[in-house]
Amino acid sequence: MSSANILFLLVLVLGPIVSISSPNWVVCWVGMELSFLGAVPLLLNDKLFFSLSKESVIKYFCIQALGSGLLMLGGVMYYMDFSSFWFWDLLFVSSLFMKLGVFPMHFWVPSVTAGLNWIAMFILLGWQKVAPFAFLVNVLENSPWLKMAVVVFGGISSLIGAIIGLNQTSVRAMLGSSSIVHTGWGCIGSVFGGLWVYFLIYCGGFFLLMVFFLIKEEMMIGFGILSLSGLPPFMMFIGKWTILKNFLYCECGWMFLVLPLVGALLSLFFYLKFFYSFYLSSENSKMKSKYFEVCSVILVFLTGVVYLFFI
Repeated sequence: MSSANILFLLVLVLGPIVSISSPNWVVCWVGMELSFLGAVPLLLNDKLFFSLSKESVIKYFCIQALGSGLLMLGGVMYYMDFSSFWFWDLLFVSSLFMKLGVFPMHFWVPSVTAGLNWIAMFILLGWQKVAPFAFLVNVLENSPWLKMAVVVFGGISSLIGAIIGLNQTSVRAMLGSSSIVHTGWGCIGSVFGGLWVYFLIYCGGFFLLMVFFLIKEEMMIGFGILSLSGLPPFMMFIGKWTILKNFLYCECGWMFLVLPLVGALLSLFFYLKFFYSFYLSSENSKMKSKYFEVCSVILVFLTGVVYLFFI
């Protein structure tokens, strides 16, 4: 790795940390933008599909620049205007939705992820969402009237992401649609609790999947994709169960759970489709390392199975 890439990586990593730890809104916004500017050169670091990645990064830059402008305006008026006008709360949350890729600002995610390599995809769908989720939790604590709206939009996002994923034939675009579904669940977790448990497990499972893609272990790619569905033996089940448990503790209307649960059911179709594809292709080819696959299966299953005994 060159010295320039190390510098960009440091800026990428330290940006959200500055945003979360600072008490000043302008410094929080600057930290998020430093992370964004550090990510752009790393997203372009793809020699095999440079034309596709360049197009995806331009789309991502335009969308995030618009979201950053709206976020600065909404944040300044929200934190520094004492009139408590509802429009600034709405503008602030809308800009965060654009940053995160939540419905109705979800349109850019599949087309951007379709042209990125695996490391860039993890940066985009994982680390870059830390600061926006932290801001979303903060604004929901200070604006209780927005909570039900965020729950509704989170449920719609999980449903729309599942519908988009059903039409995808590219695994990269499918993972982008899956990210829309999981971000919708994260929005529900930001209201009722369990967001960071869910997000940490999602990032861990997604990172393992990217590693399997890089080393081209097709059997484990299939299991890694299936683990994102949240079926009970897998790790992702812990995150979804945590959010569902916190939701039931709050004694809210069960109607709010209909959309995310239907979205989880529909998303299972395209998870299984890609799982069968990679599983059958791995059966037709030679197994590279049986010990590696056995250890990986144990790692993917173990946490979810152990958790089942403590429910």
